[in-house]
Amino acid sequence: MEKPDWLDWATEERKIGEIIRADDPLWFSHICQILFDHDPMMIQLISEPDGYAPEVGSIIRSLPQCMSVDDVQQLIFNVFTQWFTPEFAGGRSQYTEVATAVWDSWKQLQSEV
Repeated sequence: MEKPDWLDWATEERKIGEIIRADDPLWFSHICQILFDHDPMMIQLISEPDGYAPEVGSIIRSLPQCMSVDDVQQLIFNVFTQWFTPEFAGGRSQYTEVATAVWDSWKQLQSEV
């Protein structure tokens, strides 16, 4: 049986996420906690913040390209659409609060560097 194409993509994304986590484990965990606290897809399936680690790796990797909270909202929405499905990810507006929290954290991190 042939493995689906998305499996290669997901495996590669997880590897990249682990490299990102190793580079700054505290900030990575902080972003996991933000996603866990805001639960943008409004589901209670994730039982701990690390459940969002695959998505966080994808988000953090692209954060440097974001210039506004709106960019972060689009990024997070895109990441959840890729990791899940457009139907499961819901509407872009569901990601407003989490995007604001991630953007604020990102800007604070940048000011410390």
